[in-house]
Amino acid sequence: MVFLIGLLLIAIGLVGAFFAIVPPVEEVRLGAIGVAVGCGFSGLAMAYLDAPSRRKPVPPGTTRAKATILDASGTTGSVAGYQMVALTLEVRPKEGVPFQVKRKFSAGRLGRIEQGRQLDVVYDPANPEQLELV
Repeated sequence: MVFLIGLLLIAIGLVGAFFAIVPPVEEVRLGAIGVAVGCGFSGLAMAYLDAPSRRKPVPPGTTRAKATILDASGTTGSVAGYQMVALTLEVRPKEGVPFQVKRKFSAGRLGRIEQGRQLDVVYDPANPEQLELV
């Protein structure tokens, strides 16, 4: 999603560059240059940082999937100052039957925790309890 927003900002930057070169009104030129530079550079940064080629490869023997948070509850203990959270996830592999996994994660790795939110995960098909966030 961030990658696509980056591409959209690059397109807006190109439109701004066009209007900076061929403005209908001379007073528009500085604003168009600002749009071109601001949107262009921020779009390049966003697209680069979230590019598919920069994503970590899937470890051998594991499979990517989407997981939906069904339930979340706080647990005792913390990691790096963040509370541990027990999540019940419904994992939906591209091929195969969906299954549920209950696993603890640090709240710092999850960001917003709410029922229905989807997460990217990798899991071992031979042992689905071996599940990690991507």
